[in-house]
Amino acid sequence: MTPSDSARRIAMLHVKLCLGLVVLVGCASLDSGPPKTTEAERAEYAAALSYLPSDPVAAESRLEAFLRKWPQSRLSPAAAVQLGELARERGDGDAALGHFYFVLQNHPRSRNADAARLGAATLEYERSNRVVAMQMLRDTNLNALTPAQRAVAHRLLADSAGSADERLRWLVALRADTSDEEAQREVDGEIDALVEVLDDSQLSALANRIQPEVPAGRLWLRLAERALARGDFDLASSHLDRATQLPLLPLYAAQLNRTADRVRLRISGADPTRSLPSFAVAESRGLPQTRSARGEIGVVLPLSGKFSSYGEESLRGILLATGVFDAVTPASDRPAIHLLIRDTQGDDALAAAAVRELASRESVQVILGPLLATECEAAADAAESAGIPLVALTSREEVARDRSQVFRVRTMPKDEVQTLAEHAISELGITRFGILYPRDAYGRGLSDLFWTAVEMRGGSIVALSSYDPDSTDFSSSIKRLVGFELLGPQEKRAIKVREALNESARRLLADEAALVRDEARSMLGPQGRWLPPIVDFEALFIPETYENVVLIAPQLAYNEAAGARLMGSEAWNHADLVEIGRHHVEGARFTANFYTGSPIAYVHEFAERYQATFGIPAGDFAAQAYDAANLVLVPLAHGRQSRVSLHDAVLSTTGFPGTSGILSMDADGNARKRPFLLGVERGRIVQLD
Repeated sequence: MTPSDSARRIAMLHVKLCLGLVVLVGCASLDSGPPKTTEAERAEYAAALSYLPSDPVAAESRLEAFLRKWPQSRLSPAAAVQLGELARERGDGDAALGHFYFVLQNHPRSRNADAARLGAATLEYERSNRVVAMQMLRDTNLNALTPAQRAVAHRLLADSAGSADERLRWLVALRADTSDEEAQREVDGEIDALVEVLDDSQLSALANRIQPEVPAGRLWLRLAERALARGDFDLASSHLDRATQLPLLPLYAAQLNRTADRVRLRISGADPTRSLPSFAVAESRGLPQTRSARGEIGVVLPLSGKFSSYGEESLRGILLATGVFDAVTPASDRPAIHLLIRDTQGDDALAAAAVRELASRESVQVILGPLLATECEAAADAAESAGIPLVALTSREEVARDRSQVFRVRTMPKDEVQTLAEHAISELGITRFGILYPRDAYGRGLSDLFWTAVEMRGGSIVALSSYDPDSTDFSSSIKRLVGFELLGPQEKRAIKVREALNESARRLLADEAALVRDEARSMLGPQGRWLPPIVDFEALFIPETYENVVLIAPQLAYNEAAGARLMGSEAWNHADLVEIGRHHVEGARFTANFYTGSPIAYVHEFAERYQATFGIPAGDFAAQAYDAANLVLVPLAHGRQSRVSLHDAVLSTTGFPGTSGILSMDADGNARKRPFLLGVERGRIVQLD
């Protein structure tokens, strides 16, 4: 907290304080002893106050005249405090201090003395006389102040606190004195920041001391979240019980529900964070049945505007899952679902309005969609307020967090890299990795995620290089990857000799050329060190599109950096990867959100039904929406007809065999997914799991 911030906040509090001071000082102005005020004193004092707040200059003049005439009157302390506040308002700090000190010197036992101490302490604090200001506040009876005056005092005490614990204590007191909602939100933000830096013992001690004030429930909730993170479910439950019994702001009430769900799932033994099964294992456990599902589902998607193609593809997936327009499945085997479809046009306000309208219908049990990040945020807020489950089709994790009614099912980049890292380390035995990435948000983001996933599984990143995302020549970046940038003069001369040998080999017969190339490869640099390229990584992760991968892969070979297994993201999943990349991408590993060539029976069946029904191949938007629909159809088929029971069923989903990946729902409403793991084998893209 800077001095200027503190001064600004205190000044704002004083503005509000002055608005009510006219009446307050008049009601609490009398000294404890004689002499009593005369009728003339009361009349002149009231006349001075009558100019407030419309004419503060006249009021100030009349009050000063009153003090000169009756300096020992029992109304003088009130007049002096009022003059101090008026002087402060017009920016005359010296005059204001003079009035406050007049009260403390001449009327130290008056009922206005504590207000004068507060006024003087505020000005001394602003002038950096902190020791004097704090001494005055310690001498002030805060209980004798009005709530507005106490708010000023508590702000001063909070801003000058010597520890986080002490500051939090005064902020809690400040919040209790603050009636303005905007000011309360500001204090709430300060409290939230401090909660994170206090340890459990400090939080629990403060929560016990301040309850049942509003922040106490929030402190117990934070303690519950920490206990849950440590795996202490009993303690988390105990803290949640205490939080439940205390008032909470709406935001923290939603967090309370989410944390309670997480604790309940952990205690029951349902842990969606465990390793997800492969497609084959998930299929062998039996597929969920939806044909007996009955109910009404809302659908909110961008069906017009520039994103309409994605919305329409998603809608087709939902229609196929619910049996509408299904050209293959008999009517008797289809769910009896009524869809209420609303077009968001990609607009946030329309998305929120659609959710509110659908939620107002008691028969609607759940809403699917929307797609876009911002419209999902608006729709999620509306669903949370209305208390209806919403299964969003966005990749934005924040949509589900801190909202107890919202779920998110789209595959995330971290799902992709975790699948790759797990396969490479656990199944291929690879432990040393390199990363070659474009310097853009996508490349940096996936590189960071992959690095973390590798290290979490005991592997290591031993080589790293980047390139301009608009580049088509990757030679310099590849050379940096394999050690060329660290060369000294002697190493550079040795490499020139090696290059000359390789060049001479081109003019020799095959047997002689092979001997010369062997000699070149075996050359060592100064002090017997190996010369670049040094490919000391077993796999190379390239977060790129297939268009650039087919350019990079041959250049790896040209720069003598080939040999490591290539790995990438779902953006590699295209037939041209092998058509153009050919042998350079042989053995590559990458992921896919949906794979039309999957040999898994239920995935293959979905692709065939979609093609037969709509006359076009299914894409990953259709598959993700199809899975989202089935996610709610399964509990509906088991009689979960209420919004609450449907919500709980979706939240407890584990190992769900989706056409876009194996899915488990985390307690924060975000799905963890196992995407398809694909590889290039003998010039063909095949599914490996």
